[in-house]
Amino acid sequence: MVNKWNKKLVIGWSIVMLMVLLAMLVTYFFIFYDEDLNESLPLTVTIETNQSEQESIAYKLWNEYLQPFQQTTTSSWKRISDVRYHQFKILAGDTSHFAVSVDFDVKLEKGKWSAHRNWGRVEKDGTIKGIEWTLRIKKTDENAYTLERIEKTPLAVAGLDPVTDLYQQKAGIKVADRNNRYQIVNEGLEVTYDDGKHWQKVPVNIAELFEGAYNGAKLELIEGSYAISPEKTAFVIGNDQNVRILLSTDKGKSWSEEPVPNTLPGIRMRLLGFTSDRDGYLILTGDKTMSWEANVIFVTRDGGKNWSKAGHVEEQRLITDGGFINEKLGFISFGSINVMDEPPRPSLYRTTDGGKSWAEVKIPIPAEYKGIFVEAEIPIFDGSQGTLLVNQGPNGDYQGGKVMARYISLDNGATWTFANLVDPDQVMGE
Repeated sequence: MVNKWNKKLVIGWSIVMLMVLLAMLVTYFFIFYDEDLNESLPLTVTIETNQSEQESIAYKLWNEYLQPFQQTTTSSWKRISDVRYHQFKILAGDTSHFAVSVDFDVKLEKGKWSAHRNWGRVEKDGTIKGIEWTLRIKKTDENAYTLERIEKTPLAVAGLDPVTDLYQQKAGIKVADRNNRYQIVNEGLEVTYDDGKHWQKVPVNIAELFEGAYNGAKLELIEGSYAISPEKTAFVIGNDQNVRILLSTDKGKSWSEEPVPNTLPGIRMRLLGFTSDRDGYLILTGDKTMSWEANVIFVTRDGGKNWSKAGHVEEQRLITDGGFINEKLGFISFGSINVMDEPPRPSLYRTTDGGKSWAEVKIPIPAEYKGIFVEAEIPIFDGSQGTLLVNQGPNGDYQGGKVMARYISLDNGATWTFANLVDPDQVMGE
């Protein structure tokens, strides 16, 4: 009798212990279990040349990562029956090491009992919506990219450069070159080609860099009046009939002064640039009277040693921006213009013969933005495809005044089509 009672007691305790153990396993699974997203990483894929966009690379890696979970041979506890993405967005980094966020939905075959239940809130039908991962990706070979880690977005961008520059470049916004730049120290000019690790003195009197009709602060050089790169560094100096280009082709080790003939009195704007090792341009304005001034365009075909007059624009309003894309194609912006009772509009001129002749380009402003976006900047090009930004001018106040209209061209800038608004400071979503 006692043995029978003991046997029942043992069986009872065994059942209780089994239930406790099961309860503990369930508690651990629902409360403490956290799937390691990086267990199968690193993961490497080969990218085709036409898929080199960072978002495309991220998509291929993300898709490759999820493929094993969608196989029929996969355990039902880990199987995903449906996957749908919403967007990929670059967060930080550059083309060799970057972070991309992905927003997507999945449907888990086992619902709340799935091994992936910690990816988000599981709905009754087993769906998890709005999963947000960040993929940290590194270029490991010519066409090979490796998914190193999957992380939460706030943690994923640590140690990578801000994405601001990349965003601006894609939008067409000019971005300062951090490696190649200048500084004015103790009334002297210096240049660096390695982000400030080493500085090279420039043999110039600071006053020569500000001669003419310029009346702004002299803590920074006049915008557009210089070009700095390891291959060619140049500064516009002088005034009237004594304008020169201070030039170096060996990272500032040696310098020469190259004269620019037959310029203008009272130089105001000076826009200097090089489109190739041999081709360069210099746009000067001067002889200013009230809101009118003259302009002249010079070009070089031997890397800046010799300069000749190419032409001028038959327009005497004040220039706000200008530059060349190559030795033939160039643009000059005359700010905004008012015609009759119409709202102000951009005034942009274009040349296709190296500056000899110029014609105004039409920029169609959508009705709702007329009088808001009024001043064209100089476009950038990838082959014949161009991106043009039109800003709000000095007095713009739409959405804080920094938002711009973006246009695209497929014919070297002969015609432009409105594409979208560009929001550098991300104020429109606030």
